[in-house]
Amino acid sequence: MKFRHLVFILLALIALSGCDRFDHSFKPPDKLDFTPIIFAPLEEALVMGDVDEAMSYFSDDFMHNGQSKTDRHTWLEGIFSQDPNPLVEVKMLASQQTSPTHANVNWQLKLSSAERGVLADSTFIGDTLIKENDRWLLKGNGAQCSVPDPKMTVVIEYFTFLGCPNCPPVEAKLHQLQQQHAGQLIYLEHHTTPPLAVTGDPTFAYYGASGVPAAMVQGINRINGSSQESLDAFDHWVHTYLDMNKPIEYKNLLYTQDGQTISGSVELEFLVEGTPLQDLYLNAVLIEKTSSYTNTQQVNLHNVVRGKRCIPLDVNNLNGAVSFSVDSVDAQLPDDTALVIFVQHKPGTFNNDAFIYGGIEVPLNITNF
Repeated sequence: MKFRHLVFILLALIALSGCDRFDHSFKPPDKLDFTPIIFAPLEEALVMGDVDEAMSYFSDDFMHNGQSKTDRHTWLEGIFSQDPNPLVEVKMLASQQTSPTHANVNWQLKLSSAERGVLADSTFIGDTLIKENDRWLLKGNGAQCSVPDPKMTVVIEYFTFLGCPNCPPVEAKLHQLQQQHAGQLIYLEHHTTPPLAVTGDPTFAYYGASGVPAAMVQGINRINGSSQESLDAFDHWVHTYLDMNKPIEYKNLLYTQDGQTISGSVELEFLVEGTPLQDLYLNAVLIEKTSSYTNTQQVNLHNVVRGKRCIPLDVNNLNGAVSFSVDSVDAQLPDDTALVIFVQHKPGTFNNDAFIYGGIEVPLNITNF
């Protein structure tokens, strides 16, 4: 393997207004530049390879999407044990000071190696900075408000072919829904014929679809055609599933690229007690976010499936991280390739019961030669 990427999946965005529980001064706080206060010295500590010093910029009760200060410490030590002198970049992306002792911040941590490429590239959204004992510290995104009962991510599998005359309205609808529910809706565009079909992918046949356009919402609800009634059905089912609690947390995604193959692992935390393990599969899908191909209305295609792999799940591979490997049908991975991971109940015969337990979509750092 030539490249190693470590991506921590960030699934919960904090609402900056409406859940601020801290006291406010009537006088607006002075605007601080947090780069020299915390992010530049954090970067310097990592450049020196001093993980303990770096962790001194994290509050003792730091928590980000279930990752504690101890978890973050272990993660960094693991990276530095494999590459003691990585290239380090710590960057503040945005900040908003809400009181003299609290601020909200988005920031990025990137570790790379000249020989092994990117080792870690994590963007932290909605983190809180807190001033403790006259010193600003990272407290994570669990500081201001928790996310009770996080909601389901909707997964839609859409079937079409290049030149389909009736498909553009569905594609426009799906694209609109994904923009409207950013981070909460994933759709996959499966092509049933060349040049964009994925040879050997049984998804279309499994669902027993007989024509296009067709779509499966959450592996349960079929929508055929592009009539207004069909388009309205997308709204109905999307909102139905968005109201459901998240059944599985996808954590600590690790992946590597070797040519046109993406391999890696992901940890699954079952949030619903008693989830049946029979006929359970992990799906790993590669998609091209924006294709050079267009539909009959000359609009670029989106989320086009370029590879898919299904891995059976059981008690043997659920005790730790679940491994996966998926090949792209393209000789070179598109620069805007993304990886979609989702768990699905998939009986041998489909009977409107192939429920999808949410999922995640992660943009990949692609390197081609």
